[in-house]
Amino acid sequence: MRDKAPTVATHTLGCKVNKCDTDALLTQLTGVGYKVSEFSKPADIYIINTCTVTHAGDKKSLQMIRRARRQNSAAFIAVCGCMPRGQAGSAESIMQAGADFVFDTRKPEDLLVKLEQLFTANTRACNNCNITAERTRAFIKIQDGCDRFCAYCIVPYVRGPVVSRPIADILAEADACIRHGALEIVLTGIQVAAYGYDTGNNKITLPLLIKRIAELGPKRLRLSSIDPWAIDDDFIAVVSDYPTLCSHFHLSLQSGADATLARMNRRYTTAQYASAAAKLKNLRPDMALTTDIIVGFPGESDNDFEQSLQFVKHMGFSRIHVFEYSPRAGTPAADMPDQVPSNIKATRGQTMRATAKSLEQQFLNSQVGKQVQVLFESECKDSSCEDKSTWQGHTGNYCLVKTSGIDLANNLKYVRITGITNDGLGLVGEF
Repeated sequence: MRDKAPTVATHTLGCKVNKCDTDALLTQLTGVGYKVSEFSKPADIYIINTCTVTHAGDKKSLQMIRRARRQNSAAFIAVCGCMPRGQAGSAESIMQAGADFVFDTRKPEDLLVKLEQLFTANTRACNNCNITAERTRAFIKIQDGCDRFCAYCIVPYVRGPVVSRPIADILAEADACIRHGALEIVLTGIQVAAYGYDTGNNKITLPLLIKRIAELGPKRLRLSSIDPWAIDDDFIAVVSDYPTLCSHFHLSLQSGADATLARMNRRYTTAQYASAAAKLKNLRPDMALTTDIIVGFPGESDNDFEQSLQFVKHMGFSRIHVFEYSPRAGTPAADMPDQVPSNIKATRGQTMRATAKSLEQQFLNSQVGKQVQVLFESECKDSSCEDKSTWQGHTGNYCLVKTSGIDLANNLKYVRITGITNDGLGLVGEF
């Protein structure tokens, strides 16, 4: 028997789904006696949840494995996530980087059994193991997998087909999170819009799930991301009927040129996307739309890029994540002709990011003078905060707000927006 419980530290790369998986693992581990440690400190066990969407994700994942080994050469290092399920040789690279064990986050029991063989922890019962709530915000994974097979994306190959969680399990977790103090519930998944499609029951849908969770009484309900094809009459009705659903949607675009969307196998046109966005914006005057854009996709001509740029300007997004196309072995796009040279991709990326920055500033400026509700999350510790009593949080339309106050954590407060922060990334408010 060890004199003290083993310590476990985690590092998560990639999407919010990975974060949910890591949180669920930690809940199970702490439930049977393990103690949580910071990743930057020596620990008995390190768990790295990897991302393989881009080559940069692979590189960073391997770097974190090596970092964990440097921090404690005797530690047990376990690796999960998308990278081990990716291209051939990934698992070998992971082990060469210093990992001891690779497991599938869909089978956490494999890790628990392995750890029990190595560490004698206090194996008391784990109650409410699926609760992943933080004090302010709770991320709840509602499904895994994807069946869209976009030409550039490795995710369907490493995550598999759509698998929806039973609605009763999700509701139980949401209710527990609310009772434990989470004021905002965030529904996340690999393909959130596809929730229920695999059940064979056309009554089990994302709008139904949103309705049932909203009726539990959270102060806020948010979606991590959604596809434009999901914005149907049922979805619009739910947005209209339940004001707790936040006025912010990350509506996936990827390109503003129809020819590029077709080569990407995105299965919608810019006109269909614009129609979906208009339906959402018409419901609420404070609606914010964010999105992702890929530049330099194979075959993207100068004219295609210009169309994409103009469409982005027309849509008036509040924030855009811009990516330069990066080939992933095993995806159709990697073998497409007319690959765009790196220097052209870089130039287009700079141009699109400049446009994204301009649109973000326009949106932030439009918020100045408004009275908004902010969910305060933490003290502000970066250089944009002038004093130690500054707190930060997000509005319903996902603007970062910073204001002076004392112990505002996990509080919903109305503030008046007086300006934009010094770094230009958020808003300043006052009571």
